[in-house]
Amino acid sequence: MGARYLIFLLAAASVGAQSTVTAPGAGAPKQQAPAVAGLETPWDARQIVTQMEQSNAKLGPLLTKLSPQRWYDEKGAPSTYIVQWQTAQQEIKDVATTTQLLKQKIDSLAAALDVYFRMEALEVTARSLGEGAERYADRATADQLSAMIAQNFTSRERFREYIKDLATSTEQNFKIADEEAQRCRVTMSQQQTRPPARKNQRK
Repeated sequence: MGARYLIFLLAAASVGAQSTVTAPGAGAPKQQAPAVAGLETPWDARQIVTQMEQSNAKLGPLLTKLSPQRWYDEKGAPSTYIVQWQTAQQEIKDVATTTQLLKQKIDSLAAALDVYFRMEALEVTARSLGEGAERYADRATADQLSAMIAQNFTSRERFREYIKDLATSTEQNFKIADEEAQRCRVTMSQQQTRPPARKNQRK
């Protein structure tokens, strides 16, 4: 996803799924954007997020079992693994916090993107630690970590599809809001430039 498009999505998210603009004195707002085919219901979307939350909860204990400090002290592993292990602990907490916020407002594109990118960052860190586990820890732990990372990736892929549909819906609403705003500007401009009507004067 390009940086410019991401900025647009975040801006569009602030418009909200129910945003409309009307001119002063105008009638009822025009109809809102049609629902996007395939967009998950709020209940289904929360189920997707809950599934990711559960997978992430299982990943935490596996990462905690790793001992990068011992790898460094006893096996000469790079100290980078120690920093990554500490980073992973914080990333797990951040994902848990942002996930709870998203569940409170499941149709927020900005919140969904925040969760997605934090989970992606956690996966990068976890994969690196998994590579370290393969070299400096026991094989069983490395295999468990690899399997859990794969499971989290599958959950996140479904979540990504939800984000794509949500972005399309938000973009449609943003387009309607923009069109309504343009119509308001034209209407108000015409009202301001229209010459006042002359009053009939008696002779």
